[in-house]
Amino acid sequence: MADATIDSELIRLECGQWGPARYALLPQDGFTGALHHNVAAAAYPLGTVLAVWNDGAAAGVSGLSEFVYLQIETTGAPTHAVKQVVTQDVAGTPMKVTNDPDSAVGISGMPCAVSISAMTDAYYGWFWCGGVCPEEFVSALGGTYATDDSVTAGDQLQAQDLAADAIGFGLRDTTENRVGWADTADS
Repeated sequence: MADATIDSELIRLECGQWGPARYALLPQDGFTGALHHNVAAAAYPLGTVLAVWNDGAAAGVSGLSEFVYLQIETTGAPTHAVKQVVTQDVAGTPMKVTNDPDSAVGISGMPCAVSISAMTDAYYGWFWCGGVCPEEFVSALGGTYATDDSVTAGDQLQAQDLAADAIGFGLRDTTENRVGWADTADS
C-alpha cells in the first residue's frame, strides 16, 4: 500500500497518552523558544505535559491541545523534521523518542507525539501530543501528515511504519492503543 496524507485540522490526538496535563503558564518564549526547545540540557522534567487552548480564529481549529517535553533520538533515517510522528526509542526509557521505525521499541500501540521542529540528536524539547493541532502556537504544524493510506473518516488512529521508512498515522488495530481520531479520510 502506498503512503498518503491527512490535513492537520482533521486530526485529534488522544490526550493523556504521556501523562496528566497541567494548565500552567506557557514557556516565556513559546514552545519552540531557544531557552528550552532543542537544547542539550533539559529545561523541564521529562514527561511534563502542558495544555493550551488553540484559538481557531487565530490558526487551525478551536480546541484543547497538549505538548509533552521529551528527548529525541535522531541517529537513524529519516532526517528529523517538523510534523514527524515519534514514538519510544529505547526499552525502559519512555521519554526518549525517535522518528526512525527501525530503532523504535514498538510502533503500533505505543504512545506517540509529533515533532514541532527539526531537532538535534539527544536534545530536549516540546512535542504535540494531544488534542487538536496547535497551529496557533506552532504555525509549522499546519498542513498534511503522513498516513499509511488506510484511514477513513471517524477512524481511531495509531502510529504505523510507513512504506517510506518513517513513522506516520494509520488505522488502529483493535488490539492496540489508539493515539487519536481522523475527521476525514486520507488522500
